[in-house]
Amino acid sequence: SEFMASASPRHERVQTEMVGGQRKSLPRCSGRLRGVLLSIAAAASFALAAMLVKVCATGLSTLDVLWGRAIVQTGIIGSFFLARCESPWGPAHLRGWLALRGILGCCAIVGYFVGIIALPLADSISIYSVKPIFAALLGACVLGEALGFIHVFATGLSLLGCILVAKDEAAGHHSSKHEDLYLDPTVAVIVLLFAALFAAGTSISTRKVMAGTTVRAEVPVWYFCFMDLLLLSVLTPLLAGTSFSHRSASVSWRHVLGVVGVSVFSVLGQQWFTLGLRHIPSALSTLLVQTETVDAFLLQVIFFGRVGLLSIFGASLIAAGTATLATAELRGGGPGGSSSEDAEGNSAAAHCEADVEAPPRPSTLGRAPEESQPLQR
Repeated sequence: SEFMASASPRHERVQTEMVGGQRKSLPRCSGRLRGVLLSIAAAASFALAAMLVKVCATGLSTLDVLWGRAIVQTGIIGSFFLARCESPWGPAHLRGWLALRGILGCCAIVGYFVGIIALPLADSISIYSVKPIFAALLGACVLGEALGFIHVFATGLSLLGCILVAKDEAAGHHSSKHEDLYLDPTVAVIVLLFAALFAAGTSISTRKVMAGTTVRAEVPVWYFCFMDLLLLSVLTPLLAGTSFSHRSASVSWRHVLGVVGVSVFSVLGQQWFTLGLRHIPSALSTLLVQTETVDAFLLQVIFFGRVGLLSIFGASLIAAGTATLATAELRGGGPGGSSSEDAEGNSAAAHCEADVEAPPRPSTLGRAPEESQPLQR
């Protein structure tokens, strides 16, 4: 352990993270890389959940899937806090932001489902894909995150890629249009735009809660689950008798397992998404989660075997936009990374650098190595 301690001072000097009440040191690049990887993993988890939703929709109604997901998610997160005998409500001074995060997340998902049912899938994806733009604008206004050319360029590539993938979907699936639309198309477009805005607001509020704090990632997810149950309790009577409540006569165990899978992957996706926002700005995180479109495209190729040139080109543009901004963030702290931390006054990296650069205190110069070993263990 003495060798490891002597070999790691430079590695430990840049960034710190509070885990379980203890400060752990991380290099700056390691922290940003962790945030990028967590956001990409969240996108893959969301894509798997979306694919399982399609499996469930063959037998269950939309409300069945939403209720099943909400109940299982709440059970998973609630059991975590019960096992640890901890309160799920978080610090008192952050509960307003946590409640806002839960409300915005629920509204975004419900609005997205409404748009998918009321409009062709291609148009829904195209409209909803503007959320990185909303996230960049809100991040600059609310959190003080810098908004540079690299953000505009990468977001533009990602948006164009989403549109191309969606249009290619429409070219091969004209029959996906609903004849009995639940909403007027104009109203559905407005609902989707608000859903994208709510999704961007979810990123901003989560970043506000997680950046530079010791809040567990399960706390924002708990607020989402709790608000989800409240919102569904209000919406269920209003949506009775609509296409949201239509259920097939043949419901099998596959649909039940599908609901469980949707819940598990949704929880994992939110968990990784929330943890990622501890390390990277909300605009970058939202853009990385856009790779969910690429993941969904790959799942479609694997399970359905249909490949279109527009889809391939669109997926490439999304990957290029994501890689551009992620590389910029990893190299030099990228646009928006340090400014938001300075604005919030919660930069753990700055405190760690100050601790390392300061000369050692006289009281510790003569301390024996054995005294520091318990801390390393």
